[in-house]
Amino acid sequence: MTSDHVVSYVGDSDFHDGGIVSVVADGNLARVVVRGASGNEYAVEFYGVKKVQSNRPEGMMLYALTEMRTDTSARRFVFSNWEYDDDACLAVEAEGFSVTSVK
Repeated sequence: MTSDHVVSYVGDSDFHDGGIVSVVADGNLARVVVRGASGNEYAVEFYGVKKVQSNRPEGMMLYALTEMRTDTSARRFVFSNWEYDDDACLAVEAEGFSVTSVK
């Protein structure tokens, strides 16, 4: 069970007004490529993935990447859609994540 309470914003501040380029989930790993507002691209890599919830996430304009409070041992990361009335979404429950610049 999850709660709607934000723990913190995570990732690079360039994610704000950026967009999701691609999402690949395979077993306990997931990789999301985000193009920041500056045009720079970042790979957000999740490990210990328990669950991925998505609906047409590629092309989604981001407000932020947030960590949400959960009642489980996994952490919940939500890519917040800038467009309130758009049903595109992406959320990952995982043990953790890292962000690297894509060259």
